[in-house]
Amino acid sequence: MAGDLTSDPVRLAIAICPLAAYLALIGFINLRRGPFITSGGRDTLALAIGLSGLAMIGPLALMMPSWSASYYGAYAWPMMLFLYFLMVTFFNLIRRPRIVVYNTTIKNMRPLLREVADGLDPTARWAGETLFLPSLQLHLIMEEDYGTRNVLIKSVGPRQDLGGWRQLELSLVQAARQHARQTINPYGIFLLVVGAFMLLSVCMQVYVHGNFVDSFQHDFNLDLNFDPDF
Repeated sequence: MAGDLTSDPVRLAIAICPLAAYLALIGFINLRRGPFITSGGRDTLALAIGLSGLAMIGPLALMMPSWSASYYGAYAWPMMLFLYFLMVTFFNLIRRPRIVVYNTTIKNMRPLLREVADGLDPTARWAGETLFLPSLQLHLIMEEDYGTRNVLIKSVGPRQDLGGWRQLELSLVQAARQHARQTINPYGIFLLVVGAFMLLSVCMQVYVHGNFVDSFQHDFNLDLNFDPDF
């Protein structure tokens, strides 16, 4: 899969399309007038899918053994993608729990989190941007990305109850439905424009270089038909 992207529409499409779709999705989420809440694991998985095309033409292509494409044929690439997502899953499992809140600020998120925390644990205690819920065994802190207007709620310390984090996430999602509407986040417009530009660039390259299907079959056959003893 490795090659010159500027003259190869197949590799360019594989590399750019998932990333452009990811940017468009995040842009659409940031254009919502209310906060969008998801777990850190799902957020990382979405990013991994967006980067999967770049991984295919780069690290995965370099890591693939020379004999595997000849022996497994068309199944070699799904196996490499499966290995890629196994590594993403492992990375998610070793990371501490976190909740990602798009299109909001700490100023707007703090009252919402306080309301939810008081409902889940009356003994909840605040210290600045840090919150401790003893009965749920949760200790967390809020951090804001001022450029993107997003908030990350992440754990403090390794001793955390995963069930408590799931309960907190679901409660935040329910409470956010009644959250006050906010202005549109300009960052979402930027992401949508970048994603659309990337997709348009791919379409132009496909149009300039002719039949995309024939090019894909040609490149795929070249990847499979090589001398494993080379």
